[in-house]
Amino acid sequence: MLSHPSELPCFLTPLSSHILSRKSQPPARRALSKRTVVTTRAAAKAGQGKSDAKPKPPAGESANGEPAKLQQTYTFHTPGSVQETDDVVVFAHQTDEEASKWENSHVSHVGEGNEFPVRVGVVIGEFHNRLMDRMLEDARVAAVSMNATLDEVVWVPGTYEAPLVVEKMLDSDLDAVVVLGYIEKGSTLHGQEMGATCSLVLKQLELEYSKPVGMGIIGPGATAEQAETRVAYAGNAMRAAIRMARFLAKPEVQ
Repeated sequence: MLSHPSELPCFLTPLSSHILSRKSQPPARRALSKRTVVTTRAAAKAGQGKSDAKPKPPAGESANGEPAKLQQTYTFHTPGSVQETDDVVVFAHQTDEEASKWENSHVSHVGEGNEFPVRVGVVIGEFHNRLMDRMLEDARVAAVSMNATLDEVVWVPGTYEAPLVVEKMLDSDLDAVVVLGYIEKGSTLHGQEMGATCSLVLKQLELEYSKPVGMGIIGPGATAEQAETRVAYAGNAMRAAIRMARFLAKPEVQ
């Protein structure tokens, strides 16, 4: 294990030095008022662009408060077994044939049997606003389905600007944060650099504050066509964050 920032690779030193220097300082808990804040440029331009044709929703996307769908292309994955649907999925250790193998072991799934009231904040990028509107709705539907409260939504210019707002949310009385964004495939490695940086920072913040950060980011390197079929990443990230928050709320975990 590296014990000093000077031992880290040069491209990680500034970031890691910041994180390491704060590890010994317990985060302050500044209470946020219970509210839902949705700040968007679209609201400021209400009434403009009404003649613009609305994009046709992609095949398979649900409407009217239903969760978005993901293409089922996984070899070792039962649809619904992790996050994708509300369908009941039975794992091997839960079957009569396999249960005896686990009689002397405690096997659990995080968040199960726990209805702890979770308050969630969302940080979302403005840059691909039409796609993000759909992802935000999918995240909202997921929160409602799990009896969690979507307490605050903050729009930022893009994914790269998300970590600073995420930190402020974690340093409050919110229980979890979900980040929504899309890092598209470009002609340079700009998106990969941005994605690698944000992923690292967000995970370090999650560990520093001991609060879950759901990653509902499409990409980096995703094409527009791929993004169209991955709106459900938002709901997946929301469900995962809520489950983790409920796990961390258990007295034996704290």
